[in-house]
Formats: sequence, C-alpha cells, structure tokens
Amino acid sequence: MAGIDYINALGAGASFDTKSIVEALVQAERAGAESQIQRKVAVTESKISGIGAAVSILDILKQGAELLNDARDFNTFAVQNTSAGAVNATASTSARAGTNSIAVTSLAKEQRSISSGFDSNTQTLNNNNAIQIDITVDGSTQTLTVESANLDAIATAINEANLGLNAEIVNTGSGSSSYRLQLVGEAGSSESFSVSSDFNELTFETIQTATDAELTVNGVNFIRSSNQISDIIQGVTLNLIGTTDQTETISISRDTSLAKGNIMSFIAMFNEASSEFKNLTGSENDGPLRGDTIFRSIVNQLRNIMVSESSSPGENINSLSSMGISIDRYGQLLYDEGKIDAALNKNYDEVIGLFSANINDQSRFSSDPAGIAGDIKNLIERVTASDGYLSTAQASLTESNAGYEQDLKDIDERMIKVEERYNRQFLAMQTIIEEMNSTKESLIASFENLPFSNKND
Repeated sequence: MAGIDYINALGAGASFDTKSIVEALVQAERAGAESQIQRKVAVTESKISGIGAAVSILDILKQGAELLNDARDFNTFAVQNTSAGAVNATASTSARAGTNSIAVTSLAKEQRSISSGFDSNTQTLNNNNAIQIDITVDGSTQTLTVESANLDAIATAINEANLGLNAEIVNTGSGSSSYRLQLVGEAGSSESFSVSSDFNELTFETIQTATDAELTVNGVNFIRSSNQISDIIQGVTLNLIGTTDQTETISISRDTSLAKGNIMSFIAMFNEASSEFKNLTGSENDGPLRGDTIFRSIVNQLRNIMVSESSSPGENINSLSSMGISIDRYGQLLYDEGKIDAALNKNYDEVIGLFSANINDQSRFSSDPAGIAGDIKNLIERVTASDGYLSTAQASLTESNAGYEQDLKDIDERMIKVEERYNRQFLAMQTIIEEMNSTKESLIASFENLPFSNKND
C-alpha cells in the first residue's frame, strides 16, 4: 500500500472522524512510555544539578581549608621598626621572631654622567661624519659607531647595546646648548663606567659616583650593591631609603591576627557548606541527593574530621573543642572567641599542628596525618578528582540521560510506525464500509425495480 495518502483518505467515506481516532490511539500509546522516560530524565537532571552544586560548595570549603592546611600559613609576623625613616622592613613566612639592631652608613647609588650641551637633540654632530664612542663597564670596553650622529641617535645606539646603561636626553632649559645626553648606570661600585668619544665636542662628566650600600646589622658590617636586601635577616627584606644617625631596632614578632581571621573564615565556610548539604540531602524539601548514600557518607566524613580529635593532636590543643569551637545538633560550628585567642597566644605551635600537622604541600595521595584543614582539603580533592566519586557519578548520570534521550527518539520512530499501522487498518475498514454501502444501495435499487413493488401505493 505504499504511496497511499492515509491522512486524506481516512474519513472520506465513513460517518465518523477516523483521523482523530488514529491520533488519539497513537497519543494514548505514546503517553505511558514517554512519561516514564521523562520522569527518569527529570530525576537524572536533578541529580546532575545537585552534584554540580555539591562540587561548588566543596570547592569553597576547600578554599577555606587551604587558608590553614600548610604550616607556612601560620608564619605571619609583625614588624616594629624604629628606623622607618631610613629602612623599610617586611617579613615573609620564613622569618623568625627576634630583635635586630641596624645602622645604615651609606646607600647604594648608580653612576650618573652627563654630556656637554648642544642646541637640540637632532642637531647634526661632527659634520655628519660617524662618531665612535668607547664605553667601559667593569673593565670591559665596547666601541659604538654612530652614523649621521645626533644626540637621539647616540642615545638609541647606547640603549640598544645592552651595556647596563640607560641613555636619555635632558633639556636643562638654560638657553643655547641646553640639550644633553645623560647616562645612568646600575647601583653598586662595581657598576661604575667611563665614556669617551672621538668627537672632541662630545665630552662627559660624572655628576654622581656609583657606590655600595654599607650597613651594620646585629654588630656585623655588610656591603651590598643594592638598597633592597633580603639575605641578612632571615625572611626579612630591607629596603634602604636613607642613612641613620644612630643604631636603630627592627623587631620581628609573631602576628596571630591573620591566623585567627583564617580560622574564623574556615568556620563560616563550613557552616555555610553544612546548610547547603542539608538542602541537597533533605527529604522534606526533596533534595536532589536525598537518596545518595555515598554523598551522605562524604558529608559525615567531613563532619567527623571537624568534631573528632585532630590527626595531629597537641598536648593541650588536640581538637577544635579544646580551643573553644564546638558543633550544635544542626551541624553548625559555634565558637568562643576568648578561648580561640587564648589558644593562639599560649599554644600557637600546637594550633599550627592541629590544622596542618606542621607540614607543607602534602599530597592527597599521602596517608600521613595532615591535620584538620589538611584532612578536609585532601578528602575534598579525592572525591572531586576526575576519578573521584562525584566526577564519576556525574559522568554516569550524563551518560544515562543520553540513553534516555535516545529512548525518546526511539519512541518517536515507533509511533510513526504505529500511526501507519492504524491508518492502514482504518483504511481497510473504511474500504469495507464503502463496499457494504455500495452493495446496500444496489440492493435497494434492485428491490425498487421489482414488478410487485408497491412504491406507488
């Protein structure tokens, strides 16, 4: 029956709307299978969204743990400096507490030399003949030849030679011959230089001599070629800006304020994460991960790390509760700020161990204790890694959804065939009805033409 227009053929001779009947039958057959698959799609998409939200929340919690998981995170120092007018001092995490004496005798300076003056920076020199310039730096001489020389061309040649000098044009504004070429070297006596040329009118004089910085720290004399010095006091960078009239003091002391702020941030992040986890797993609000027992286990592991004894306990500070941090029945951390301050002031080293196990950069693959923050970070990294539960579960759900989408396409294709079958059946029925109607009309006509018919009575 290929080539038959079922849609237009249906209903042509029947007294009822066979086209609508076919559409209703197909829709009835489609509805059951399609709704079942769509429910699966909705559930799967909800779980995928829930896992995505869980990963985002865990990432935020991980960021909070990373504020505390390395011992260096607690190495913050305050600097008290009586020589602020001569020395700026900054302490890094590798510094150590202590008091240092300092006296600055001289600063490191760069040599500055300036040329004789000319009427402009583009004035042709040496009758437009080439000029040779000899520059000696640290005993090594280099000769530069400048064609069609003027001050601009000479400055460009010196800068492009990469000799450690910077050549620049200055205009003194003093009438004629106000344009000069200034050469600036690098700081330190070893960076002194000399310059000469074969053009007699181009001469140079030194207006500042290259010198080293000289200072005395903790009774020891030091000479450095730079005013920024980071190899005298451990973990401290000194920036010399002037000399001192007397011996000054730079004191480095432990600063617990940053560590306290990071601990408070970690508590806030954990509380926010706990609330979000409850929304994701709660039955009362149809949380998308309410039936995911593995994710519930992950949440319980996070909670246990926070409430149990640290994997690297101290003698006095062995858990969060020992420094004034507890958890309520809703899973929210509560804190006593006074007890936190006392722990930081009296047992700072143990607090460092509590959170970081006194180590840095521990891998998630290590089985060694990592402290509370380190254990939290490592657990999150394991479950969110490409081979972790959350990543593999999300990939599996995405694959299942792709299968459901294919099932819906298969239903569409099957319904096309079902519709064609119904169309053929109704068309066959309609053909029979038409044949019967034709037979009926033929019989009526035959009866009416019989000789004994009384139709005229």
